[in-house]
Amino acid sequence: QGVEDPNDLVALAARAEGLGYSSVWVREHLFHSSYVAKRLGDRPYHDALTILTAIGGATKTVRLGTSVLVLPWHDPARLGKMIATLDQLSGGRVDFGIGVAVTEDEFENLGVDFKTRGKRTDEILAALQALWTQDLPEFSGKFYRFQGLAFSPKPRQTPYPPILIGGSSAAALRRVARFGDGWHTLRRSPSQLAEGRQNIIELTEAAGRDPARIRISISLPLAFTGKAPGSPVPERTALTGTEDDIMDTIRAYQAAGLDEMVISIDTADLSRQNDDMSRFMEQVWPRL
Repeated sequence: QGVEDPNDLVALAARAEGLGYSSVWVREHLFHSSYVAKRLGDRPYHDALTILTAIGGATKTVRLGTSVLVLPWHDPARLGKMIATLDQLSGGRVDFGIGVAVTEDEFENLGVDFKTRGKRTDEILAALQALWTQDLPEFSGKFYRFQGLAFSPKPRQTPYPPILIGGSSAAALRRVARFGDGWHTLRRSPSQLAEGRQNIIELTEAAGRDPARIRISISLPLAFTGKAPGSPVPERTALTGTEDDIMDTIRAYQAAGLDEMVISIDTADLSRQNDDMSRFMEQVWPRL
């Protein structure tokens, strides 16, 4: 969150691997728009895939996740090549999380129609699947089209890195059922997660796909506040309070069907980042 030197982010990821975390994640914004500007001020927001590539070279085992890339900002062929190259460089460690974003001012500055972001996202997902699986990929849509030329490299993972769909709207859940290998949501309570998971199961079955193959993950902020959370356990949307409070919240998510939790410590203070990452692995994780 606004760290001045991007090398510090790489070091933080290596530290996470050393502590035993299974994955590291990056987010994406191109402009300091709306809530991003309020949070960061004049601090930088580094390029997501450049940071993740550097992290891949500095680590050996952690999965490399995007939480999330804003798909309608990207050209499918260029993005497809970047993700495939990163997957090859890292030995097949990419988790490809995507979303549509809500920062309308950012879309305006990029010249992308905010109202078409959902349709663009669906097209790009289908185009990426063609690029990653066909020797001479073909795709024809309203916004993107290609044919007759080879495309390489293909990703290391087959058929391609897991596609994790962000968001919690009805359209996002339909997108999970159609394209997703997982649902990667943000700030949903355990009760909301359970409801969304059930909807995804029904939508995925209706689409003729196996819902058992859909992975459920969530990104949540972590803060050791020492004070009891203000919400009952099923309605919590953050990991806050004492170690016992945090464990109760995690157990509720596990009972709701969660497969993976991504924790974020919302501070540019690297010392606090390191301390809280260590505290979680030493005092919370072994007791779960």
